[in-house]
Amino acid sequence: QGIIEKSKMKGIPIIIDAVSIFFISVSGLTLKNLFSKCSYCVLQDGLWLISQQPSLIQGYQRAILTPNYMEFSRLYEAMLRDPVDSSDHHGCVLRLSQAMGNLTVVQKGERDLISDGEKVLVCSHEGSSRRCGGQGDLLSGSLGVLAHWAFVAGAEKTNGQNPFLVAAFGACSLTRQSNQQAFQKFGRSMTASDMVSEVGTAFNKLFET
Repeated sequence: QGIIEKSKMKGIPIIIDAVSIFFISVSGLTLKNLFSKCSYCVLQDGLWLISQQPSLIQGYQRAILTPNYMEFSRLYEAMLRDPVDSSDHHGCVLRLSQAMGNLTVVQKGERDLISDGEKVLVCSHEGSSRRCGGQGDLLSGSLGVLAHWAFVAGAEKTNGQNPFLVAAFGACSLTRQSNQQAFQKFGRSMTASDMVSEVGTAFNKLFET
């Protein structure tokens, strides 16, 4: 809770996922200067907290939530007081974002659904049939970097699009491309570490060629 409040005070983009808490920041970081030097924060184990206390992050549009289906369902029911409509995934993601104050929501799944409350993007970039434990951490970390870059660049560098929407689509694509490349090399024995090793070439293929 304190991390979220400090991030909001400093205007730091924050990625909220599930499992643990860590920061990715500029060099020279110490506990004393944590929030003065952080360029963005990745908060994990935050989705459960948000489902219990949504007002902590509601309306903070520099936040990005990255729930899987079960986490999404819990958040949706907490905010909308209704179960998820399995026949309208796009509409549910849109409505949850709106209910949260138009912050960006990335629902991870077979296709990643991304919404800022105004539009829904679908990332169906080819990955593989294997999803590794830790793959969500790769998405959160890469999303933090891309969100910071997009935020600094501003809407004028993202063709007028919401920078966080663009960053989320890029991070989903990068994670899927890394997964695809690692699977081609290691097949069913692929781990998240193998995916990390592919990030550089995947980034180059997607964004620099």
